[in-house]
Amino acid sequence: MRRCEISGKGTVTGNQISHSHRLTKRIWKPNLQSTKISVKGQLVQVKVCTKVLKTIKGASEDQIMKILRSNEKTLSPKLQKLLNA
Repeated sequence: MRRCEISGKGTVTGNQISHSHRLTKRIWKPNLQSTKISVKGQLVQVKVCTKVLKTIKGASEDQIMKILRSNEKTLSPKLQKLLNA
């Protein structure tokens, strides 16, 4: 399943509604991009949604650590391990 490693945003399901109001199942996937961030001096490759990417782009390492701590509940296990080490 596609999921942002920082914000936890994932796929959403629902109905596509046609003009005649017939319902068919569909899914919306998050726009994930692969990027590298520096966590405690280590470069880590993560898949993040574009909203988070805009937030961390150009941020210093201290600001990235603050973002990671504020999203601690939704972090991927890989990032939680690095954050707690």
